[in-house]
Amino acid sequence: MPFSTLGWPEKTKDLDLYLPSTVLVTGYDIIFFWVARMIMMTTHFTGQVPFRHVYIHGLVRDAQGRKMSKSEGNVLDPVDLIDGIALPPLLEKRTTGLRKPETAPTVRKNTEKEFPEGIPAFGADALRFTFASLATLGRSINFDAKRCEGYRNFCNKLWNATRFVLMNCEGKDLSEQDATLTPADRWIVSLLQKAEADVARGFADYRLDNVANALYQFVWDEYCDWYLEIAKVQVQTGDAAQQRGTRRTLIRVLEAILRLAHPVIPFITEALWQKVAPVAGKSGDSISVAPYPEANPANVSPEAEAWGRETEDRGRRLPQPARRDERLAGRAFARLRAGRRRLHARSRAGAAGAGQAQRSQGVRRRSRLGCRGAIGAGGGGGRHAPVPVHGNRRRRREGAPGKEAARLQGELAKANAKLANEAFVSKAKPAVIEQERKRITDFTAALEKLQAQLARGVTLSARGRAASRGCPSSANRARAAG
Repeated sequence: MPFSTLGWPEKTKDLDLYLPSTVLVTGYDIIFFWVARMIMMTTHFTGQVPFRHVYIHGLVRDAQGRKMSKSEGNVLDPVDLIDGIALPPLLEKRTTGLRKPETAPTVRKNTEKEFPEGIPAFGADALRFTFASLATLGRSINFDAKRCEGYRNFCNKLWNATRFVLMNCEGKDLSEQDATLTPADRWIVSLLQKAEADVARGFADYRLDNVANALYQFVWDEYCDWYLEIAKVQVQTGDAAQQRGTRRTLIRVLEAILRLAHPVIPFITEALWQKVAPVAGKSGDSISVAPYPEANPANVSPEAEAWGRETEDRGRRLPQPARRDERLAGRAFARLRAGRRRLHARSRAGAAGAGQAQRSQGVRRRSRLGCRGAIGAGGGGGRHAPVPVHGNRRRRREGAPGKEAARLQGELAKANAKLANEAFVSKAKPAVIEQERKRITDFTAALEKLQAQLARGVTLSARGRAASRGCPSSANRARAAG
């Protein structure tokens, strides 16, 4: 803060309190235009340096790497990123006050290309998180509004995780007495200590990008993706002591996450903390005056972290979800259904007439013996249509779903064998057993769908092959018709 605003040359309380200040945040392009002059002037007139640290960040440029300038029409107003803006007012804002008014059509065209529907509302927290993650050691930051989408999704993820935790913890016994912590509970508590240490180190080193990455990885990758899913099983299948320990861990870790993330995303964390803190046994008027989390080395558990790594590795080695198999089966069935529609369409396209009726009757008679290249049409209309049959292509298309069915059967056999093994069931954790049961359910449902769709495909293929064997050529049919 300039010393002239603090009552200088008088010895005031503000001058004593705020000079020197702690840190000056600035871009590298104005160091000698402003920062150096502040240091020299303050030192000359007061005998003190104006600040202890200078945090020099990169310049925020547009998506193409050009320096943002209102006169060039490529500025992004932070308020527009927070609240959103439709395309017409955005065009008007960007084409007003240009240094070269003749470039307005180009500015309008570029804006319409980059933001065809305007700018959606990302919210202040998502924007702050985005810029924290971009605060690397580089000299320039090419800003793309799409980066805000990922951090808006993070805020939504945190909101939904809080809803789940409150739904399972409000009104429940969360006392520490007689609570049992599972390896998963100790694992997430241990990772929380490391995340708190990483965040503290990032702030101390002015590495806001490391702070943002540490928060993102712990909250999304560990707490939401893994621990919440494990906690669902423990809350449903654990005994009373395990359920109490899991619920207590859920709410206490979430409350610490909100305080840890508050400097980066202050608004959503304040709103959620007001709901979470009373359940977690915390009091206070605001999260902004609550104690900031500090790592406790006593809560770090190498054994629990080893268990967590092993669990994650096993999870990643599992086959892809059964919905992938359903998509494969769905595509195979869609091809068969499309082929059936084409066959019906070509069958209806045959011309009616006495001679054609005779030929269609002949085709129908031959189709019982096998006719290649034609399908007989029933009914009194006497219609028929020659259809080429590509046997090799059909076999290749039907082969993939068949292999998928064999794979599903193999996975079902493995899962059933595990659950049939008494030694495995007695030693495995409840979460692992529940996971195997869910795999059996998913694979069984996918296999039944695949088999039903393959059965329909085989029926259609058999009908086509029966109608395509021994069919006379077009010339022979013409002579027969004559």
